[in-house]
Amino acid sequence: MLWSDLEVDLGTSPASDFQVVDVTYDSRLAAQGVVFVAIPGTHQDGHRFVAQALGSGAPVAVVERLADDCPRERQLLVADSRVALAELAAALNRDPSRDLPVIGVTGTDGKTTTTTMLQAALTASLGCAGSLTTIDFRLGKEVEPNLLRQTTLEAPEIQRHLREMADRGCRAAVVESTSHGLALHRLDRIQFAGAVFTNITHEHLDFHGTWENYFQAKATLLDKACSSGGFAVLNFDDPLAYQRLRQRSHGPTLTYSAQGSAGADLRAGTAIPQDGGISFTASTPAGSAPVRLRMAGRWNVGNALAALAAGLLLDQPLPTLVQGLEELTFIPGRMEAVDLGQPFSVIVDYAHTPAALSLALYELRASTPGRLIVVFGSAGERDRAKRPEMGRIAAHLADHVVVTTEDPRGEDEEAIIEEICRGAIDAGAVEGENLERISDRSEAIARAIAVALPGDTVLLAGKGHERSIIRAAGPVPWDERQAAEQALRVRLKQ
Repeated sequence: MLWSDLEVDLGTSPASDFQVVDVTYDSRLAAQGVVFVAIPGTHQDGHRFVAQALGSGAPVAVVERLADDCPRERQLLVADSRVALAELAAALNRDPSRDLPVIGVTGTDGKTTTTTMLQAALTASLGCAGSLTTIDFRLGKEVEPNLLRQTTLEAPEIQRHLREMADRGCRAAVVESTSHGLALHRLDRIQFAGAVFTNITHEHLDFHGTWENYFQAKATLLDKACSSGGFAVLNFDDPLAYQRLRQRSHGPTLTYSAQGSAGADLRAGTAIPQDGGISFTASTPAGSAPVRLRMAGRWNVGNALAALAAGLLLDQPLPTLVQGLEELTFIPGRMEAVDLGQPFSVIVDYAHTPAALSLALYELRASTPGRLIVVFGSAGERDRAKRPEMGRIAAHLADHVVVTTEDPRGEDEEAIIEEICRGAIDAGAVEGENLERISDRSEAIARAIAVALPGDTVLLAGKGHERSIIRAAGPVPWDERQAAEQALRVRLKQ
C-alpha cells in the first residue's frame, strides 16, 4: 500500500511517496516498507533508536522530536506518537472495526472473565466471535495463549487480531480494555459497538496518580462507544462509579445487578453453588432464564449478567446466549481447582486487588468446612497503597496467612512483604501463629499445603494464569498450578 493511499492524517506528509507494508514501535523489527513509530516508554524511549530503524530500511520514522543525526525528510513530526501509532495500525489493517462490531470490557475486576463469557455467548449465538484478553486470544473455538503479560496489546497487535477475526468470518469481537490501554491510546480509532463495565475500585494508582484519573481513563471507553452510536452495560451494584457513568451514557444502556436490585434491567435470583459451579435465574428485558455456570464464584453471576446484557444489546436471543455461557467450562487461573485426590481444596486465582481478594476469600469461606489458608503477595513498582489493605483483608477473612513474592520487579521483595504484613498485624494477625512470611513463592505454596488439614481450603492468589515472575533482571518462568501440584505430590507421599 502506498503511503498516499493510507486513510490517515498525521498533520504532515513525507517528502515523497513510498510503499508501506507494516508499522512497528520496535526498532528491531524495522525493515523495508515498515514505518517506525518512536514511543516514549517507561524504561526505554523509542527516539533513541530512530537512526537504527532508518538504517534498517524503515522508509520513515514518526517522532515527537527530531533526531539530529537523521535526515529531516525521513522523519514525521507529530504531537503524540502513540496516537499516530494507533492511526497507522488501523489504516494498515483496513479499519477492522468497520467490518465487525467490537465490544470493549473494562473495570477493576472481572474483565477477563466477562470478556471470555461474552465471547462464548456470542459464539453460540452468531457462530463465531473473537476475544482478546490477558489470558488468551479466541477466535470461535480456537484458543491461543497470551504469552505477552500485557492485557491490552499495543495498537498494531490489536488491529492485526481484529483484522484476522473479520477476515475469518467472526461476526463480533470482544476486547478486554484496561485503563493503561485506554490512557495510552492503544484502543484509538476502534469504532466500539459497546462498552461493558464491571466495577471501578482501587488499582493502578502508581500509573494514574489518583482514583479520579483512573476513573476518567476507564470512562473514555464509554465515550468512544457513545461517539460511534454504541451501547453501554453498567453495573448497578457499583455505586462509586455507576451514577457518573449513567449520566455519561448517551446511547442504548442496560444495567445489571447480581444482588437482584429492583432498579436494574437485568437481575439475578439467589445464587446456588452446585457441583463446582453456580446456578441462578436471570431476569432480563427479554424474559427470565435459568443459568447454570460451570465455574465457581458467586461474583461470576455479575460477570454473566454483564455478558447477557451486551448480547441482548446486539439483538441476540437470550436462550442461545445462555447456552454459550453454560458451555464455558473454566478460565485458566480464575478459581481454578487443583485436585490430586488430597482431602482439602487448593484453588488458584488471579485475585490481586483488595476487592478481588476479599471476594475470593468470602466465597471460599462459605464453602469451606475447615480453615481458610491464603498465599499471596503484591507487585513491585505498582500501587503501594493496596499492600497493607490486602494484608488487613487477609487477616480478617482467612485463618492462616502466608505472605510471599509476586512480581517484585526492581523493588526489594522483603520490603513489599513487610508492608503487607504490617497491614495484617494491624488487623490482629500474629506472626509465627497465623501469619508467616516466606519470600520464595514455591516454598510458600509448599508450606500452606503442608499445614492444610482435611476440610481446609488453600487459596493461591495473585498469579493465576501468568507464566512468569518479574524480577529486576526480567521475567523468570513460573506456573502456579504446577507449583501447587508439585507441593501436593510431596504432601501425598508423606
